Amino acid sequence: MPNKAATCQEIKEKVCEDRISALPDALLVQILLLLPIKEAVATSILSKPWRCIWTLMPKLVCKDTKHTNSKSVWWFLEQSLHLHKAPILEHLEVKLGSRCPGDVDVGKLILNAVERYVRLLDFNLKWPAKPVSLPKTLYTCKTLKKLILSNKILIELSFEAFLPSLTKLELINVVYKDEGSLIRLLSSCPVLKTLIVVREKNDNVIKFTVKVPSLNSLVYVNDNDDDGVCGCGYGRGSLIIDSPQLKYLCVNDFSEDGCSIESMSPNLTMARVDVGSPPNENFLTYLSSVKFLHMTWIDETEVFCSCVNYSQLIECILRPCRAEYWVESVKLLLDNSPNLKVLMIETKDIGESADVPRWSDVPACLSSQLEILEWKKYGGTRDEKQLLEYILASSKCLKRAGISMRYSKDCNDKMKKKLRKELKAMPRASVSSELLFPAKIKWRSSVAQHCLFDL
Repeated sequence: MPNKAATCQEIKEKVCEDRISALPDALLVQILLLLPIKEAVATSILSKPWRCIWTLMPKLVCKDTKHTNSKSVWWFLEQSLHLHKAPILEHLEVKLGSRCPGDVDVGKLILNAVERYVRLLDFNLKWPAKPVSLPKTLYTCKTLKKLILSNKILIELSFEAFLPSLTKLELINVVYKDEGSLIRLLSSCPVLKTLIVVREKNDNVIKFTVKVPSLNSLVYVNDNDDDGVCGCGYGRGSLIIDSPQLKYLCVNDFSEDGCSIESMSPNLTMARVDVGSPPNENFLTYLSSVKFLHMTWIDETEVFCSCVNYSQLIECILRPCRAEYWVESVKLLLDNSPNLKVLMIETKDIGESADVPRWSDVPACLSSQLEILEWKKYGGTRDEKQLLEYILASSKCLKRAGISMRYSKDCNDKMKKKLRKELKAMPRASVSSELLFPAKIKWRSSVAQHCLFDL
């Protein structure tokens, strides 16, 4: 006789299977979207009703990893698109690594995606072959809303392009046939809102011109330095901005040529400026409207602190880098920011000035506005100590001051306690303010959290 317990278990499993299979196809597709693409495709062997469900998935993600073979990933991707039956391909993400064969037909893949009315295309190619041009149909795709092109891609446009639905464009370490190709690409996007650019060192463009009337957000990185704080002038080429609707700007450019602005919105709200060359006068003028500012500067660019009236500035992150006169620059910025409420400072690789004057005047922001002070990597140098003393003694509305330390290698526990004791002994104008010593400060300001500034 059959085992009764086993028979009951089989019946339960069959009922469970039938219940899942009986769900609407649209719901089954949503379940499969939670799985990696290969596992989703593998469900086709479960039973007849499941055979074609994965082909209706509107999102396909194929990534080459160190555990996969690039050739097999490419074959899998081709077969997936060949069998795909969804009326609209909402999302196609492809990443092919250095082991990808140089003879794969990249153009065919792009054509296939365009024919399926792709809306988001993220194509990252890192093969050892030369950068490849993409088919013309990509640059005339009416359904494309977001386009990300990375690495071994050649932007080559000698024809009239038109991307009527594109709202976000990312160009990451790509190269351009010439400056005309860049200009034609950007001018083909009448509703583009967000542009993110990371320059390749030799990308064939000297003047990187961003002339996009509809643009709201721009992120531009032209620095091959790896320290993440301050570049060394390895970048090449200049940036020219002509975007009158711009509200969010992030520029990381330590090239010798720097950046200039021809036309930009007088309502620029948020800016991150990490530059190594003095800006043009227009750049300084448009910065005066920002409410949130994140700035890295060296001595050559202290003009950002001294020559701009930040009348609307509320939150500010300052990162002096290789700057001998950084304390004076911070004081000048405080003088020019009467409504500043949140000040964050990070001191790393700073110089030591010959002499810092003692100030008797108090900026308006310290006497009536500043509520939060956060200082990263405070090392207790003479300049740091003098500036901190000045801010604490002048900030009447201060609610909280958080200071994380930058200790030298030979600093023992006794020395650390002594440094903290010195900080606690500093006079504070706001007797109700808290003085905190977190091991690490994670900035939670509007500037630090904004997605455009997470570089």
